[in-house]
Amino acid sequence: MPWSGSSFASKHNHKLKGKAATKAAEQANAILEKTGDEGLAIATANKHAQKRSRSEKISTMYKKK
Repeated sequence: MPWSGSSFASKHNHKLKGKAATKAAEQANAILEKTGDEGLAIATANKHAQKRSRSEKISTMYKKK
């Protein structure tokens, strides 16, 4: 089942908003298309979204003001 950003966030990761949800949905859709495994697609997209979120928080901590 292909997801949009909002549908992915509402069903699989309520913490995702905006661009992050859209990116996760794009990744999940690509994995689903390639493997046919919906569980793998959801888990992988959530894992990558969590990593991106963590790295964005770290990079903003070290930005020069």
